Amino acid sequence: MSEIGFAEVQAVAAAQVRQLRARKDFSSADAPWVFPPDVPVDWKDLTLLVDVDVHGQRVRGTATWEGVVRKTEVRRLRFDAVGLEILRAFAGDGSRLPTEHDGEVLWVDLGRTCQRGDLVRVAIDFDARQPRAGFYFILPDADHPDRPAHAWTQGQDEDSKYWFPCHDAPNHKQRVQIIATVPGDMVALANGALRNIYRAADPAKRIYDWQISRPIPIYLLTLTVGPFVEVRQQEDPVPVSYHVLPGREADGERAFGRTPEMIQVYERLTGVPYPFEKYAQVAVAEFVFGGMENASMTTQTDLTLHDERAHLDFSSEALVSHELAHQWFGDLVTCRSWAHGWLNEGFATYFEQLWKDHAEGPAEFDYNRLQAMRSYMAEDGGRYRRTVVTGRYQEPIDVFDAHLYEKGGAVLHMLRRQVGDTSFYGAVQAYLQRFADGTAETPDLRRAFEDFCGVDLGRFFQQWVEVGSGYPELKVSGSWDADSRQYKLTLEQTQDVAKSALFVLEVPVQFTWEGQPPRTERLKLTQKSQTWWLTLPSAPQLVLVDPRGDLLATWDLGLPEPQLRAILLDSPEALCRVHAAAQLAKRPSSTGLDALAAVLAKEAPWFVHAEAAKAVAKYGTTKALDILLAAGGIAHPKARKAVREAVGKFQLPEAAAALVGWLQAGDSSYLVEAETARALGATKSPLALDTLQAALSRDSWNETIRVGVLDGLALLQDPRGIALAAQYLPAKYPTLLRCAAIRSLSSYIAEPAKVLEALGPWTRDTSFRFAFNLASSLANLGDARAIALLQQVADRAVDGRVRKRAQEGIGQVRAGLGAGAQVDGLRTDVDGLRSQLRELAEKLDKAEQLRRAEPAASTP
Repeated sequence: MSEIGFAEVQAVAAAQVRQLRARKDFSSADAPWVFPPDVPVDWKDLTLLVDVDVHGQRVRGTATWEGVVRKTEVRRLRFDAVGLEILRAFAGDGSRLPTEHDGEVLWVDLGRTCQRGDLVRVAIDFDARQPRAGFYFILPDADHPDRPAHAWTQGQDEDSKYWFPCHDAPNHKQRVQIIATVPGDMVALANGALRNIYRAADPAKRIYDWQISRPIPIYLLTLTVGPFVEVRQQEDPVPVSYHVLPGREADGERAFGRTPEMIQVYERLTGVPYPFEKYAQVAVAEFVFGGMENASMTTQTDLTLHDERAHLDFSSEALVSHELAHQWFGDLVTCRSWAHGWLNEGFATYFEQLWKDHAEGPAEFDYNRLQAMRSYMAEDGGRYRRTVVTGRYQEPIDVFDAHLYEKGGAVLHMLRRQVGDTSFYGAVQAYLQRFADGTAETPDLRRAFEDFCGVDLGRFFQQWVEVGSGYPELKVSGSWDADSRQYKLTLEQTQDVAKSALFVLEVPVQFTWEGQPPRTERLKLTQKSQTWWLTLPSAPQLVLVDPRGDLLATWDLGLPEPQLRAILLDSPEALCRVHAAAQLAKRPSSTGLDALAAVLAKEAPWFVHAEAAKAVAKYGTTKALDILLAAGGIAHPKARKAVREAVGKFQLPEAAAALVGWLQAGDSSYLVEAETARALGATKSPLALDTLQAALSRDSWNETIRVGVLDGLALLQDPRGIALAAQYLPAKYPTLLRCAAIRSLSSYIAEPAKVLEALGPWTRDTSFRFAFNLASSLANLGDARAIALLQQVADRAVDGRVRKRAQEGIGQVRAGLGAGAQVDGLRTDVDGLRSQLRELAEKLDKAEQLRRAEPAASTP
């Protein structure tokens, strides 16, 4: 295929996409700079004596604070207390203390001026009725009559203040004791060790006494109440268990079974023993995060519990290992402010990846990191770009994004590669030991590494974390000069330096030869473009730039096509094969397509097959489709899922017919079956609607198949799909299915009135996942009438993430960046371009075949 013809077609679509995806600022112009609040008293202990009325959605109790005065003088104490009824406050001697409470902040007058070093004890009686946040009650109702009643807390980022008076910020830690009175048919689970269970005065209740010996910030305090079943996994050296609602024990084992092994791995990597009295996990319904790393007692979403069929290609280990890593990073050592939240989330993300390295090997580790980097880059290119450390935001939850998690993890990996494994893990141990039971900021991590490693890391932290934003976009070109026996290699930084400065990088380049040991050069790139002439014994068989994908960067491999094909077929580093596949798709040729077909036909890691399938789809020819159809039954379900998705890129009868057959036949994997439905919708075939509608009858774990069908209907854009999706909006349906219905409906931009009519009544639903999806989807309609609905969602939002998404959506519609007619036109243009591209590819492919056949035909 002609590279020029392909590039011209591609450039038109890319330019239109850029117009619709203009990057926005992270924070609005009026976003304040946020700093940690004062801590005039060094609180040592908090005792929470509470009575939890689960069915009444009420928490009553007493919060007793004991500490030592830090300031020169203190007379009044400030506590965060939002929406609570403050009944009374008492001093340590039992005397009543005056209080002032404006509904958000509680001031307690000590009645005397306390001096530095004085002991202070304050007990505050409170009553929280149906808390707005912080404490959530999950009850049976008309839509869910069989749902077990239970309740759970969620403190991060600053939501504990909605159910008891506290210092609700991460810059202070104290020991905590929770004494909870709960219904007798339920258990109470909390931080630390269970000291005792008592009979209450009311015979229908029991009292649980929990205490954690190490100090923790308030956001890591937890209390869960319900009819949970405990499964003990080990007793020594630290008790490990999980808790699930009755009947989910086997699902719990599939989700949490490897936790004891994870603890051993993290102890070995950090050099620091697991820090708390126990480690337990509890799976709850309607959780507002995936998981929450409460000290010693992690709360997990019950959506991670799964059956045997789901276990074929779904794993909870990423979630479990991430939350476990927080017991060291976030719980033992806590970020002093959310501006430095990457010290919690970046480390947890990276150690999640290190667990994958242990459990599944280095190739999976590298690909997992690549996927994480892609997530960050998508946010950077589509939503906003920011520095990793930022103290300017509207609400703390705003910073919990891919910059904090995925970029933070990538930065730590680059730091490991820069200082070496021994120094990296030694410095991590030093950091944890130095700041154990305390708080830290980014300069503290830097100093710990510099002190241990004996190097200056100022430039590293400046360009990746504190000042610099974005990432390098690198173009590589290379060629062998036989006369000088040198390899000419050029690296160029192509990113817009007005938006992201030039980076200083050390780029590893590996040269390999058959029968000889490989040779690695580490090239220091300090300018926009640099060229190296490298003397080698002979022409290298393979040239592998950044072979393990260590750098947070994108790569444009301007190597000769034969070199790319060799990398794809023969590279010992699987990630290089992934990059070669992507590069061959950008420079289509029949030989490149043959190489991709060869990869799909032989044994390879599942993700190499998946990336090869994605690359084949970009060729757009009938030959490419034939290759994918031949690979439709590929063994690994994750690879098979990718092949089905790739087939859906072809709006051809053969593609639709194959997908119809596959969907009707079903699959051993829920995820493959769901992806087949999506792909069928993407073909826009007249055959699709009936087959998709029939698939709506299939039950599956977490409604995976029905969700895939609704996504397929959205891609199909048959107006009859509106009614099919709308039927799943009512609260009686599972949350994930309701959310899929929102997303599906919001894709019908040609029918905004019908969609708004269907979605309008549901702005009253403030449950997190539903409201978040509604806030994220309404702007896609590009219709001014959506603004009123988005404002209703924002005004009613309980969770800051919902509010931020709704406000972003309002701005998107007002700025004319909603999908609307622009995206409708873009969708039509892309479909037309795809058709043009396929026709062009077919013609050029035939021309190339004829050209190749000419010499053979002229030979006698």
